[in-house]
Amino acid sequence: MTNRTFKTGESRDQASLLPARIEDYVGPDNPVRAIESFVRVLDLAKLGFRHADRKAEEVGQPPYDPADLLKLYLYGYINQIRSSRRLEREAGRNLELIWLLRNLKPGYRTIGNFRKENWAALKAANRSFVLLMRELGLVGGSVVAIDGSFFHGDASKASIFTRKRLADQIIKLDQEIEAYGKCLEDNDAAEAKKPGKDGPDGGGGGGGDIGAKIAALLAKRLRAQGDLARLEENGATQLSLTDPDARLLVKSGQGVAGYNVQTAVDDKHKLIVASEVVNDSSDVGQLHAMAMAAKEALEVGALQALADEGYYSSRELKACEDDGITPYVPVPEGNARLEKQGRFALKDFNYDGATDTYRCPAGQPLHPMKSRQKNTSGRIEIRYAARGAICRTCPLKVQCLSSNAGLPDDRSLGA
Repeated sequence: MTNRTFKTGESRDQASLLPARIEDYVGPDNPVRAIESFVRVLDLAKLGFRHADRKAEEVGQPPYDPADLLKLYLYGYINQIRSSRRLEREAGRNLELIWLLRNLKPGYRTIGNFRKENWAALKAANRSFVLLMRELGLVGGSVVAIDGSFFHGDASKASIFTRKRLADQIIKLDQEIEAYGKCLEDNDAAEAKKPGKDGPDGGGGGGGDIGAKIAALLAKRLRAQGDLARLEENGATQLSLTDPDARLLVKSGQGVAGYNVQTAVDDKHKLIVASEVVNDSSDVGQLHAMAMAAKEALEVGALQALADEGYYSSRELKACEDDGITPYVPVPEGNARLEKQGRFALKDFNYDGATDTYRCPAGQPLHPMKSRQKNTSGRIEIRYAARGAICRTCPLKVQCLSSNAGLPDDRSLGA
């Protein structure tokens, strides 16, 4: 027996009498078999996939079967391969994809166009998968948790412009253009004192270079002015030059050029049942839409939705309740400004729905005032107050009122 330093592989020139089947490279429990089975039972034409109802007698170069491209898309989703070019490469070297696509190798443009042209159909296929999970008992269908995450887009922070940034850029360009213009004037004045010693361009020295720089700055200013006008016309706040849908998002002091991806997760096995991509940094205003998307995907009559305080909005909570969704969202603590001042905050007052009154920390009732006020968002606010005579003698008054608050006899005290 010959001793070997290392294990050796087979020779690439070794001929094989009985070549291995591609089928043998994919085990019976491989996830790609689940993709194959799931896509096979879908009615792609009913879901709205392009070319799904194509007939054999149609003329022209046949397209790829949307079923094969859907398999490739789902494989990329499961394995976190988002790039169309990467999926193209994997289709030619990945044994799982070679098995799944039967050795088809679609180009990256075909893959990218498939996602772009069938976006609504892909969402419909996702709903079908959620219903399948429900039939298999993998989702509870009664409680979902909603949250948002920042995803990087195909853009850098420098490629995204806000109105302020564009306005500042225009001001800076104007200053540079003015500086170069003055430089040209100084150059002309200097050359005028030295007749007969003009530069090769007849204008003297580097005047041509300065003129070219001014022209480039003017062109750049024109583009910035056009971008700003486009933002104002569309009512948008940001403009991305490389990824049109990406936005500069900031939350908790961290910024990213990309998207805010909203997801609704079922509580049974923590499976995502609904998702949406938005380009707003704040989660306020997303609760009702996401809860409704989860409810429709699960096809249930009632649903409980959990979210953190970033989703708190009385309007969103009311919309959820109107549509049979019970939301559980904590009231935001804010910056604890009142607590830092040693004063009571809203959480220290208890509401009694039966009498429509609040009970203050001293145990006194606060009734709704007749007057109504509009806040900055246009909503009507109801103020609850106690009589000034009661509050004037309260030992906790210093914790309820600011130092400059007055208590006239004919006025009520706002809570």
